[in-house]
Amino acid sequence: MTWIFLAGFGLCAAVHLVFCLLPDARRWRDFTKVLLMPALLLAVILADGPILVKAALFLGWLGDIFLLKPDKKPFFLAGLVSFLAGHACYIPAMFPMRRFSLPVLLLLAAGFIAVGGILFLTIRRSLPGDMKLPGIAYLAIILAMAWAAFSTGQPVLILGAVSFVASDYTLARQLFVRKNRYGDFFVMLTYLLAQFLLAAGLCGMF
Repeated sequence: MTWIFLAGFGLCAAVHLVFCLLPDARRWRDFTKVLLMPALLLAVILADGPILVKAALFLGWLGDIFLLKPDKKPFFLAGLVSFLAGHACYIPAMFPMRRFSLPVLLLLAAGFIAVGGILFLTIRRSLPGDMKLPGIAYLAIILAMAWAAFSTGQPVLILGAVSFVASDYTLARQLFVRKNRYGDFFVMLTYLLAQFLLAAGLCGMF
């Protein structure tokens, strides 16, 4: 049964990504978007996955719903908080799996702080004044999640975390810097890849 829902997730993801490329398919894009995380969540439930992974996917689903209207600030902030909480769930799910010594972990942390600074500087001037602190907080949490993934040394989790960072950074540029024709497609492609790899990796599906 787990693989049935994974197949459903894959099919729905493929259809959704096609709609992301069609300029007049907004309604169908939104419809398929809200089906994605429930399908993956059901697969994780049937695989008896960790509660933190289930919570992260549920929060991701809430974020997907809220961000159907990113131009409305209350919905955008609710989506931001939902995804922030989802990333926070992944951190304790992965960090106990760490393989590296403290010096290596500290070196990784320093690297991520540097990356975070660079990413923030590239969009800082385009962020509204009241979004700078929430933006920093969100960036800190998602990079902490990526750090936890790198600490495991597992390629699947590392790729999932990198995909999530790429997705969220692209989304920020889409919303606050300049909208790209294929930006929405790339955001969703990397987002879906991230959620699948993190969930599958933490549930031992590989």
